[in-house]
Amino acid sequence: MWRQHRYKILLSLLLLAGGLLLAINAGNAKPQIELDALDILGEGTTLLVACGWLVLIISSRPAGRVTEWLYYGSLLLVFSYFLDLLDEFIRYPEHVRLMSWLESLPAPVGMLVLTYGLVGWHREQRAINRQLRGRELFLRDHQLIDPLTQLYGMDYLLAVLQREIELHKSQHKALSLLVLDIDNFAGFNRRFGMAAGDAYLSRVSELLSNQLRHSDVVCRYAGDRFVALLPNTGLPQAQIMAQHLRQQLRQQLCAPDGAHDQPQLTVANIAVQQDSADSALQAADAALALAKQTAALNVQHA
Repeated sequence: MWRQHRYKILLSLLLLAGGLLLAINAGNAKPQIELDALDILGEGTTLLVACGWLVLIISSRPAGRVTEWLYYGSLLLVFSYFLDLLDEFIRYPEHVRLMSWLESLPAPVGMLVLTYGLVGWHREQRAINRQLRGRELFLRDHQLIDPLTQLYGMDYLLAVLQREIELHKSQHKALSLLVLDIDNFAGFNRRFGMAAGDAYLSRVSELLSNQLRHSDVVCRYAGDRFVALLPNTGLPQAQIMAQHLRQQLRQQLCAPDGAHDQPQLTVANIAVQQDSADSALQAADAALALAKQTAALNVQHA
């Protein structure tokens, strides 16, 4: 989150540094006997609280219009309180009115800007809450569980993926998909029987549920294919998760009777940038097909 706000952080530091230089050049330091410890404590505490608001906005808010209003409103308050604190240490000549204006004007303007940003945040939060309530109703009304794997099925996947796409776009957050396919699972069934195949699928689904995070949603996409929705997850992190998952599955899965030729697993990721669940799943299928093709070429050249 900090990286996407690095220019805001730089602007904040430059503004405060500029205010400090301006104050030093415009006035002279007060003698120690004139310093009021109570005023310094009060104004210093006010400045620290305003800086805390600014840090919270930068560290927790995604980039966007509402964040801009919240940031600039808080920055104006911080700048005003900063100059107000400097006023306790520096005396300005009576003819220098600039510093008095800079202390007084940014605070009310910052309050107005911050209030406008809070109104936008309130509207944004109401929209998100409506989406969450709708998703909760869906969960209660449609417990579409696959009886074999005890995972959600295709219908649930499409509905929840569409809601997650809309939710993450409104919040400007990353969303990724992880798709896992069991290669030549039909051959596995022919060799070991349908009961062994069902047991293998159940074991895969159990490991997927255990290895992924509580916030992730795992679904059975097709007979031998699984999809996981990874909220608030960019592609680099999703790829790390996929690599870890692949290693764990290879270590913990085994074919019946200790056979070494257990099915191969292909895992692929995409960063969801599509506007619909169908197009996102098509992109995931394409990424999976490419991963299978790449694996086959590597085997041929080995």
